[in-house]
Amino acid sequence: MIEVVPRSGPPEAMNCPAVICDACRRQVVGKGNIIWAIKVVRSDEETRQQSPVYAAHKGACDRGLEAWLKKQYGPGWITLWEEMGTYLRQLLHNAEHSFEEDAEGEYHRLVIKQPGNDPHIEIPDGSATH
Repeated sequence: MIEVVPRSGPPEAMNCPAVICDACRRQVVGKGNIIWAIKVVRSDEETRQQSPVYAAHKGACDRGLEAWLKKQYGPGWITLWEEMGTYLRQLLHNAEHSFEEDAEGEYHRLVIKQPGNDPHIEIPDGSATH
């Protein structure tokens, strides 16, 4: 997830926003994936649901996090992912452009369903090395 990491040392102390892997708790630099789960919607009357969004290094970390998400949400849910660079470019675009500017699109109500366990209490796969 995106976190603010405190740093001390020259030239000054600062708070640094960074993407931190939700599996191994280390900074994701370069190649990484953003992973989340969605409930499969079978009709227009169903409310769309998704998990919170998580970040992971590519490889053992994203596979462990995906397996953890599948356990948390179960049948009727699927996992999705996006490469971190693409996700961050889209996020930056949407931070500067309102959804109302998109006359062609239709945006739906969405409910974020929290997982049964916090991934920072039960690390999905902390065995990866980077």
